Amino acid sequence: MSPEHLSALIAEIEAETPLDFGAVAIDAQYARRLMASHFCEIDARLAACGLLLEDRLEMMAAIAAHALVENMLLQLVQLRTVAALHERRRARGGEPRGSGAAGGDGPKAAEGPAAGLDAGADASVDAAFREWMRRHGIG
Repeated sequence: MSPEHLSALIAEIEAETPLDFGAVAIDAQYARRLMASHFCEIDARLAACGLLLEDRLEMMAAIAAHALVENMLLQLVQLRTVAALHERRRARGGEPRGSGAAGGDGPKAAEGPAAGLDAGADASVDAAFREWMRRHGIG
């Protein structure tokens, strides 16, 4: 296992499920290489401690599963935060940012990935979470 090979495998996975690096100041290739190098370093340390290949694979699977759980929690927090923001906006009269006397085009301004949260925030969060789980083979 090498960082180059592992990074290439990550890129193949991302071809099916692309990640959006637009909002962060890190290059996708650099991020893949960084995480691949980290995994290879962990594998080398485990081998140096005398763990056999099967035991190292089990440990790496546990680390990957832990990262998936962490990712799931981060996604849930993000979805709940968006839902709470939309619920507060609806409680204030449904005026999206930039609408009203200052301009904007009323409820239509609430378009985008979270637009459905205005009507039934809990149901939309649940649906988005279920879609996320399906994409990652969990549900």
